[in-house]
Amino acid sequence: MNRVFDFFKTVWSWVYERTVIWCIFTFFILMGWGQLLKNEMSLEIKEGELECKVSCLPSSSEYFYVRDGNQCWCYSDVNTLVKQQ
Repeated sequence: MNRVFDFFKTVWSWVYERTVIWCIFTFFILMGWGQLLKNEMSLEIKEGELECKVSCLPSSSEYFYVRDGNQCWCYSDVNTLVKQQ
């Protein structure tokens, strides 16, 4: 049983001595993951804007970002917006 405790004690000591390295490693992993998520969201928004512009041709469009779902609105005249179906 002492061997098991000695092994865990050695492993814990190794991890504890490198705490700063683990924190830095974790920081960069999380930053990379966040960057990937941001890029995915940006790509989805750009695709939605393009689809909105194409569906409203030849008139102009407005693309609104909301949590429940993004919305595409087309101009029917200079002052009136109509929601795209």
